[in-house]
Amino acid sequence: MNDPAVVYLREVPPEDDLWADFPAEPTGPRTVGVTSEQHLANRVEALEAELLDSAALDDIEPLEPVITDVLYRDTLARVYGASGTFKSFMTLDFAGCVGTGMAWHGQDVTQGPVIYLVAEGMRGIRKRVRAWEQHHGCRMTGVFFLPRPVQAMDPEWLVLVELCRRRRPALVVIDTQARVTVGIEENSNTEMGRVVDRMEQLRGTSGACVLLVHHTGHDGDRGRGATAVKGALQTELGVERKGSGLLDTTITLKTGKQKDDEELGDVVFGLHQVALNGEAKEDGSPLTSVVLVPLDPVAQPQARTGHQGRIEEIAAALDAENVPVDWGRERVRHKCAALGIQARNDLLKDVIEYRRNRANHLSPNLSPDPEGTGQHE
Repeated sequence: MNDPAVVYLREVPPEDDLWADFPAEPTGPRTVGVTSEQHLANRVEALEAELLDSAALDDIEPLEPVITDVLYRDTLARVYGASGTFKSFMTLDFAGCVGTGMAWHGQDVTQGPVIYLVAEGMRGIRKRVRAWEQHHGCRMTGVFFLPRPVQAMDPEWLVLVELCRRRRPALVVIDTQARVTVGIEENSNTEMGRVVDRMEQLRGTSGACVLLVHHTGHDGDRGRGATAVKGALQTELGVERKGSGLLDTTITLKTGKQKDDEELGDVVFGLHQVALNGEAKEDGSPLTSVVLVPLDPVAQPQARTGHQGRIEEIAAALDAENVPVDWGRERVRHKCAALGIQARNDLLKDVIEYRRNRANHLSPNLSPDPEGTGQHE
């Protein structure tokens, strides 16, 4: 009320409290002679025109899925989980499927551009992308990475909003919420309410699903911080991890909130290790990353990606134990038994052949290289 450019009514009758503080229309060449009363009347008329009767509700467009039963365009969503639950791998999988138009583990996808803010963990994103590409046999087209955070309450956020308005992405991933709200008290509903307003600005301008990646609180069953964020979400997904080793770890995606549509049931994933073609560490050992592959929660353990996937998993477990590549089947069988790995003779034979071919720099004939070159750079 201290803005000199705004004139407030003070001459109205005392009993007309509704009008007492309503501002006059800002003065200018087009508003000369418009009184505060007229301005209010115009605003009331405009607001009244927005009222909808029951029949008009049928003209409202339904939610448009980005991933059926999971994410929707023009909504705010969040994935949360404790550290080490592979939630960023989950969101990268979302992004890759949306960008390429590939179905997400049986769920239909509406293809569209993806903008992914890698606000933390940028050094590892290349390996994750290359592993996803090699596993699926295609480039992760349509996904564009911004390798730094843009602070939600800084003026640069408006630049991001305008970029997304021009690009019209289907999905915008912000990984993580904490890294774009530095200096904001995340337990304050007032401060986080302002952050939500900035996220809604991004959503409303771009028409995208804006997906936040967040950490859990101390209780572990909800996103950390103020409840103001959850109240604004169309979708909230939780990621839980059980197990520690490559072969016994399961990752479960749970739907915590789906405000206006059916909730997807729990989806259980295993970890599938991918040795990146043509790449190795300084000591010559394979450069690896992992991808998430769906499991049947009733029939665990089972092959992560069929016969070929099990070859790669068992080979990775033997590599981790420094098992020589020239070991025969019986020695490999005993080692696998000691590691708790059950495998048939034909599978062990293929594992041994795979490890020897790789050591001799021959094609392992596993997950294909997206471009058939053995290189990704």
